[in-house]
Amino acid sequence: MMGAGYVNLRRKDKRKQMKVGRGKKEFNSNRPELAAFVLALRDIPVTTPMFYLCDNQALLKAVKQMDRQRLKQR
Repeated sequence: MMGAGYVNLRRKDKRKQMKVGRGKKEFNSNRPELAAFVLALRDIPVTTPMFYLCDNQALLKAVKQMDRQRLKQR
């Protein structure tokens, strides 16, 4: 198990964390990084702009793919 979490810098009191994993030792941080991003997304209104800092390639690739799909739907 690994930990995942985020801190909202606009509201210092707004932070969340949780345990993420399959119960056995994880060898990379993709799952916790994705979980932290989902936690942050679920905690802000859809109309609120969000600036999220990360360096995880799996997360960056997933967000880029979601953005491409959104643009195709227009």
